[in-house]
Amino acid sequence: MTASAGPGARLYLECASGVSGDMLAGALLALCGAGGPAGAAEPFSRIVAPALAAVGIDPAVVHVDSVRRGGLSAVGFTVDERPGFATFADLIAAVRGAALDTAVADDVVAVAEAMAAAERAVHGDDVEHLHELAGLDTAVDLISVLALVADVAPALVIASPPVLGGGTVHTAHGELPVPAPAVVELLHGLPTGGAGEVSEAAELTTPTGAALLAHLAQEFGALPAGRMGWSGLGAGRRELVDRPNVLRALIIEPFDRAPGHDAGPWSEDGVELLETTIDDLPAELLAEAAARLLAAGALDVWSTPATMKKSRPGTVLHVLARPAARSALAEVAFRETSTFGLRVLPVRRLLLDERRATVEVEGQAVRVRLGYLGDRLVTASPEYEDCRRAAARAGRPAKDLYDEARAAARRLAPG
Repeated sequence: MTASAGPGARLYLECASGVSGDMLAGALLALCGAGGPAGAAEPFSRIVAPALAAVGIDPAVVHVDSVRRGGLSAVGFTVDERPGFATFADLIAAVRGAALDTAVADDVVAVAEAMAAAERAVHGDDVEHLHELAGLDTAVDLISVLALVADVAPALVIASPPVLGGGTVHTAHGELPVPAPAVVELLHGLPTGGAGEVSEAAELTTPTGAALLAHLAQEFGALPAGRMGWSGLGAGRRELVDRPNVLRALIIEPFDRAPGHDAGPWSEDGVELLETTIDDLPAELLAEAAARLLAAGALDVWSTPATMKKSRPGTVLHVLARPAARSALAEVAFRETSTFGLRVLPVRRLLLDERRATVEVEGQAVRVRLGYLGDRLVTASPEYEDCRRAAARAGRPAKDLYDEARAAARRLAPG
């Protein structure tokens, strides 16, 4: 049996004992196996092993075992101590040249670039062989975790603030305080659980874990309300005196997807609409503000023309967002536009069952969003940037590649 997230489902990562790459990988393997530690072998063979092999890493370097931490049965994910990539640039080049799913490759590159930037910020631009890549396990953790999350395909990833630990940790740069400086850099601006009141010195959140969590989690907070789905526990490498050293991953399905719900074959969620009307900002600056709002977590940003007082032409800037992102988006809007106020309106969304597919056009991978109404495919929307890149390499119009990708997705997709 394989666990998967349904429409609108959320993946919750409970980081009460911190977060590391191997804890995330173990928890997601248990989750995807839909049977805890006993089912972890199947998703490893189906998801992780092919992803590692695509990058030239022998899957046999990984050991997946059932272990106990604080009386709980969890999945242990360990990697043989072997030399890894010399630099993040080498890892990125290997991933870019591999036959990985495009979305997974993009995620691995994004996290690797964030880790490299954090290391440079902490240790200087002249660092060539960054210590977080001293062993093969960092590359294995990144590829494994991001391939597993792509398979689960949650609508949203939420995490509890990670506990960081205390004491010191030994690194290639000597003894460093916990949290390590790279962890502090990677988690800048994000909530944490602090030292967690552990009774012993321990690094509970590692740079790899911090980088993955910062990339994956769109919200931080308590376990959301909903219908409990599959769960999995990933084991940390050591036993802790006062708590089980595990990370828990859970699927939370929305209430309104209950069997027999008569609202229709779609899901529903609650979001907010932030609006402001502007008449004194150049179009170029308004476009820049929209781009920064999207980068700060807006679900969508658009504008409509308006006639203001004294018949002056103006623009209404609309920002669709989750409530947890309100403060961050308000700060961007106040900083980047000339507005003095924002309207905040609660709204409900009806959402198609959205799935993802990748098709090949002109020898290039193109990602496609698929919308299902029940079991029937009703829309297919190729990612424009993928089409644009494929068209540029083939010397053809982008609209032709777009049409071909959509047609290919419709032929291959069920329904």
